Amino acid sequence: MKRVLILGVVLATVAVAYAAAGGRLDLAGLTGRSSQRLPALRSQELPFRYPVTLWREGVEGEVLLRIHINEAGTVDSVELHRSSGHARLDEIALTGARKLKYHPALKGEEVVAVWAMLPVRFQRNSVTVAAEEE
Repeated sequence: MKRVLILGVVLATVAVAYAAAGGRLDLAGLTGRSSQRLPALRSQELPFRYPVTLWREGVEGEVLLRIHINEAGTVDSVELHRSSGHARLDEIALTGARKLKYHPALKGEEVVAVWAMLPVRFQRNSVTVAAEEE
């Protein structure tokens, strides 16, 4: 008997779009001669889990979060900027964002804290895997 496993995919955009960082990170200078580095995720493994029940119900959505990445590279504040329209997806995104770890931002030689916008997309992209008959 063949077994079919369908996996839902949660996509978190790793290329984080930056909100106004209160002047602490001069993003206009990034294309110039200044030596600045934006925060980068330490791991490709993302802490967002798409609940199977919501996947089966066809619930999809994108949550837009505003996150604060401190000088240590941890997320110490998360705000819901735009809801997905589904409270459970919003909560998963908020909880997962707090677990993210980054290489901190640099302004010259100085490590700085920044605010960033993080979209988290819950999408029913399907992958089908069939086990061979035994």
